[in-house]
Amino acid sequence: MRGILSSFYYAFPSLRALMFLVPPLYGFRRKAAFKLLQIVMGLRPRTLLEVGFSDAFLTKRLALALPHTRITAIDTSEKAVVKARRLSLPNVVFLKDDFFNHRGYYDVVVSMHVFVLFNHREALKKLRTLAPLHVITLTGVSPFTRLHRPFHLFMTGMDVGIVEPRDYTRIAAQEGFNAEIHPLDPLERSYAVVLTPRVPAPSPSS
Repeated sequence: MRGILSSFYYAFPSLRALMFLVPPLYGFRRKAAFKLLQIVMGLRPRTLLEVGFSDAFLTKRLALALPHTRITAIDTSEKAVVKARRLSLPNVVFLKDDFFNHRGYYDVVVSMHVFVLFNHREALKKLRTLAPLHVITLTGVSPFTRLHRPFHLFMTGMDVGIVEPRDYTRIAAQEGFNAEIHPLDPLERSYAVVLTPRVPAPSPSS
């Protein structure tokens, strides 16, 4: 059953988009997107990788706010890629790809509500190979996330990696990153993280 629900959930990006219209999820999403945009616009990247664009909610806003930035957006859903390409965003390339298999080097990696699904240490190791700067969102422990976690696991077969900001800061430091925390929503206990290397990140040629 879990495998069937997972296939159904990820096969239909429009359905996922509709789910995010339900309060308070829409509010969570808007706050996260606004904060990510605010941070990334201040960085003025020439190239950007978005991990897990889903229904392109954040991608459309990034493309509009950063018209001179070359954006690569990846997702594991073929239907999400097909639908997103119909948007014809001139500075965005949509690709079906997995984060851990993706190759390339960018000025910044951006992701909204996706890195909660990854092993934090493995994801940090991969990030070091993709860019020197990273802006992602995560969630801490709250009554809402305690309820949402089993629901998400049932629907998708994937657990949500809830982590407190202080714990993530410690993990990031152990993996060679400074983590700058930006609180987003107290109910969801979500927060944005700006990751910068404590030691120089590897160059594309190394």
